[in-house]
Amino acid sequence: MASVLAEGVVKKVCEMAIQQAANEAKILCNSTEDLEWLQSKFMEINCVLSEADEESSSQKESVKNWLHRARDIAWEAEDILEEFAVDSLYARNQFCCLSSCSQLILRHKMGTRIQKVKDRLSSVVADGNQLNIVRAAVPHVDEAESSSRSHGQQFKRWSVQDSKPVGIQSKIESMVSLLENPEIPIIAVVGVGGIGKTYLLQHVYNSRKDRYEKSACLSVSQFYSISKLQRELAFQLDKDLSKEMLFLCEVEAADAIYRFVLEKRCLIVLDDVWRATRGGHLLAKLGIPTEDGSQSKILVSTRNREVVANLNAEIYEMERLTDEQSWQLFCAYGFPKFEENRAPENLEEVARKIVKKCGELPLAIKIIAASLASNALLSEWQSKLSKLEKVGNSNDLVMDILKLSYDSLPAHLKTCFAYLSFFPEDEEIECEYLIYLWKGEGFIPTGQNPWDCLHQLADLCLLELWEGGWERWELVKYCKIHDLLLDLAILISRENKCAFHVEDAFSKLHSVNTGGGRWCRLFLAKKDIDEDTISERRPVFPTLVRTLSLSCNSKIGRRIPAMLFFLNGLVKGKLSAMLFSGMRVLRVLDLSHTNITTLPASVGEMKLLKVLNLRNTKIRKMPQCVRSLKSLSYLDVSSCSQLRHRQAPKWISELRCLQHLEGPFTRLPKGMSKLESLRTLRTWTLHLSKITCMKCGVLRLEDVGKMREIEEIEFYVEDATQLKKIEEGILAPLGKMRRLKVYNKIRGMRGESGLDLPQFPERMNAMRDLEHLELDHFAVPTWICCLANLRYLYLYYCDCSNYPELQTMQNLVVLRLWGDKRCRELPRAFGKSGGFPQLRFLEISEFPELEEFPEMEDGAMAYLEELELCSCGKLNKVGEGLEGLKRLKKISLFDSGMSELREMLKEGGTYWKKIKDKNPHITIDVEDVFA
Repeated sequence: MASVLAEGVVKKVCEMAIQQAANEAKILCNSTEDLEWLQSKFMEINCVLSEADEESSSQKESVKNWLHRARDIAWEAEDILEEFAVDSLYARNQFCCLSSCSQLILRHKMGTRIQKVKDRLSSVVADGNQLNIVRAAVPHVDEAESSSRSHGQQFKRWSVQDSKPVGIQSKIESMVSLLENPEIPIIAVVGVGGIGKTYLLQHVYNSRKDRYEKSACLSVSQFYSISKLQRELAFQLDKDLSKEMLFLCEVEAADAIYRFVLEKRCLIVLDDVWRATRGGHLLAKLGIPTEDGSQSKILVSTRNREVVANLNAEIYEMERLTDEQSWQLFCAYGFPKFEENRAPENLEEVARKIVKKCGELPLAIKIIAASLASNALLSEWQSKLSKLEKVGNSNDLVMDILKLSYDSLPAHLKTCFAYLSFFPEDEEIECEYLIYLWKGEGFIPTGQNPWDCLHQLADLCLLELWEGGWERWELVKYCKIHDLLLDLAILISRENKCAFHVEDAFSKLHSVNTGGGRWCRLFLAKKDIDEDTISERRPVFPTLVRTLSLSCNSKIGRRIPAMLFFLNGLVKGKLSAMLFSGMRVLRVLDLSHTNITTLPASVGEMKLLKVLNLRNTKIRKMPQCVRSLKSLSYLDVSSCSQLRHRQAPKWISELRCLQHLEGPFTRLPKGMSKLESLRTLRTWTLHLSKITCMKCGVLRLEDVGKMREIEEIEFYVEDATQLKKIEEGILAPLGKMRRLKVYNKIRGMRGESGLDLPQFPERMNAMRDLEHLELDHFAVPTWICCLANLRYLYLYYCDCSNYPELQTMQNLVVLRLWGDKRCRELPRAFGKSGGFPQLRFLEISEFPELEEFPEMEDGAMAYLEELELCSCGKLNKVGEGLEGLKRLKKISLFDSGMSELREMLKEGGTYWKKIKDKNPHITIDVEDVFA
């Protein structure tokens, strides 16, 4: 009996083993078909979700729950597809004997995961049929691309013109009259959100700040501590005051600011004060004097009158626009292409009705007008009016109008907009970083230019775009989101499983809107959290988290609890490995502006990580775990002051997907040409005035030619052979270049002993998109004026004896000329009427033979704000006309000019009086910097 039973058990076990082996073999055999099936289902689910987003405002609760489940499956399918692609790439790079085995293991693993997705999908489809949710057909790729392009537009250049204060001119005049009243020290602008308080204060500040000795304009909500707000206020007011406050506590810093402001005539603007009033009034905490005896003026904006109730402040109640002002504002944004922004006859009647429904609120008017600006169909305008009529009686009119504009966006722009909740309020967002975040999360459709997505949101007034001022010395584009729009983005993100508070991220919630705590993104920037908060806990469902931001939490990395020190061997500055345990599908990790000194090894297991931001941390060397991040496309280790080895590690060339590399590297390893996807390479973080101290460049010419995708690069030429390669056109294929720095390091060809400098090749003029050009020890190319998009031009120790007509360059914003040992007189054409039409900053440095600065004709350098002359010892004449430059704010002579000229330009001198009589706001500095 026992033998029969044993025989039966053995037979059953063998059958089960055979069946299991057959199933495993089936998984392996069908792996390719399963992947193709998953790819098609992923596209279908995305189409369903896209259509659902178009009708999000009218969905039932049951449909929303079903969409949450479908979105989970879409995310998991995307994770599987991306992980398979990464693992396949990694397996192909192994030895041949290991490759086949790795592929088998990989395919089996993926097949098992796909089977689980199939089971989940069948359940979701069945539930969808009961809810009568129709499955969308998968559009053809060409149709999808054309659809995405239909919403886009061509890349447009960044304007440097000032915005027009449409609809608030009378308010500006009222505010200016209050400023001129000596009996009013503080003016508080009070009004609801979206009524234009910030817009008003910015215009008043920009138009009046030159009439005060010192000025500062801060958005209070951007700072999460009083000390940081104090430091920024001191920095804007005076550099010496800023240095004095480096080692002061809050109380001492407040006293220093109080003394400084009391003795000066200052204009200080504090916007959005209503969020920073706990524990006493903000002005007292900062140290700003509020008594009548102060010569300074303080402008404060707030939504709550109680914030300024106890101050000796003049309350300026921000009223809504009049009917005529509302109409003017609507026309400016709704009909920008029509003559004088007039409405066409067939649209005027419905347009005026739309304006009325916007409730005379500027933000609502601008956004609705911008959403209709590109549409000339009367039916579309009537449709928008009918939707506005449905929300016309809402308690929160502005937010409902913003939500209405959001609902009309295409699906990919909805996700891009919602992701703006990644950034804290009033954050200046670097556009390039934002685009990498979008791409890292997979928001950008195939064939769509991500910059088009950015500009579409800006055209719809959902974003504000600008280019970093010339004072930053770099070509950087920024964007910003209004606080009400940020509230909308946060609201939308919460519905899509994003956590904004630590307690949310580390606790199980059962809310329908958050999917039961299954968080996909943790936006914890500027939450003032420390490692005690997170070290002993881990996020709910960490396997689903795709984005983690702990940026600007300065307490992270400072210390580790003693218990963890003994249990896990963690030391000061190390981030707890427990936090990252299980985050296998993480795409974005932002630890910038924290005090971490290293990363746990578990970060290297994140195969799908695409964005790693370690800017301004305390890391001492490049984390070794980064080497394993085969999907990484963005790596930033800039401003890391304690980074010991400034030479990038050799393994950096193994990151084949890397597109953006930024760090304080003085050398890069050989083989950088393997990074064929690299677009941006930023390596030098010191101030450009130190360029003469740089011993060598960071990249060799041999590594440049194959980088066909490169947009920003710097390299040096070491010998005549390399120079010949440049002349033969090694750089010609780099047609996407936007920013280029080239340094000549060839001995005997750097202008020594009066020898001519090498010529830059003629073929370089094909770089039509070039916006930033920096040359060191080259002759100035004659073709440089053909670069129509050039905005920043730096010429260091170049032969400028035969200047091309630089004044004809229509978009040039910054011009820096350094180290010409021969030039005695700048071209008179520099001061020609109409020349340099957009130039903001002009610097002439180390021109030892320069004797005269040219005369300025009327209309020359119309936008010039700052003129700097440095180390021009023989300068004896500054031409007439500088006093006629209406926008000129500062003239600086550092160790320049003959003694007679210097006396004329010093305070009380003849030329100083002449300039001050016509333009009293101009600051003239005459200093001996090397005395």
